[in-house]
Amino acid sequence: MTSGTNNTYVYVGAEATGLYRLSPGSDRWEELTNGLPQDPVVPGVALHPDDPEVVFAGTQDGPYRSTDRGNHWERLDYPRSGAPVWSFLFRPGDPTTMYLGTAPGEIYRSVNAGDSWQKLNASMGSNECAMAFPTRVIALTADPSSPDDVYAALEVAGVIRSTDGGDTWEEITGSLAPSEGTLDLHGIQCSAASPHTVFLTTRQGPFIGPDKGREWIPVEFGKFSPIGYTRDLRVAPHDPNTLYISIGASARSSQGALYRSRDLFRTFERVDRGITANATMMSVSVDPRAPSHIFCSARDGQVFGTLDDGATWTTYELPDKAKELRALAVG
Repeated sequence: MTSGTNNTYVYVGAEATGLYRLSPGSDRWEELTNGLPQDPVVPGVALHPDDPEVVFAGTQDGPYRSTDRGNHWERLDYPRSGAPVWSFLFRPGDPTTMYLGTAPGEIYRSVNAGDSWQKLNASMGSNECAMAFPTRVIALTADPSSPDDVYAALEVAGVIRSTDGGDTWEEITGSLAPSEGTLDLHGIQCSAASPHTVFLTTRQGPFIGPDKGREWIPVEFGKFSPIGYTRDLRVAPHDPNTLYISIGASARSSQGALYRSRDLFRTFERVDRGITANATMMSVSVDPRAPSHIFCSARDGQVFGTLDDGATWTTYELPDKAKELRALAVG
């Protein structure tokens, strides 16, 4: 499944600090600064699904957009008092409608491809846990078979859902409460291969939510991995039966790995081979135009990439100042 040429760009955002780009064929990270805030905190990055030249970055000063793969950036029409941006979502089938999530927890929507943003009436619900950080809208997803069904994963507060494209929201945390471990969400995805089903990753492992999250069924991830702190979650762009999960031993650990399920969370296999993560694996991303190109990032400054679906891997070390890696997008 190796593509003949590598035209994949890799973008990594760090809480401490900066936004970095790895160009095809290069092993040197470029720090992207032109138009971004000084010392940017970048926990969210997303590439436009139809045009990888267009990149969105979530920063402490709101959302920014580049139309030239990160060479130049502009701040979008977003309240100056708006919260720092952590996550992005493009509406399935209509990327002119976008959503973003923040910390402290708020959700905004754009209906003009990101030009301007309006805050939605989304409450973080009744399960917020007092942590050293504010509740984060850590991830957003929408059901490809029913794009008005939008779900938000909250860290640390469970799950909320909208069935009308974001106009109204309701709590669907259910049995994930009251345990802080299962309210501590990290990833959320819906897949075209399983309509009306929600897949979650939490501090205590993965869950499946059938019937639009009516209940939460724990997945026996321990059968496949000795460590079970599950972090980022992504559906493979070329195969809706396949999901990738990044994991660690805990929020801050010296272990990290990447797992893949080819059968909608029934079984899992380890994907990364011959590499050693020095910290929890925080993020994973797959190039939709070259699905054998898979990248993942560890918390303390490492990025790992494969161009042959996991057969061989390369380690890319970020500059020393880039720690607390959060955001990862490739394409």
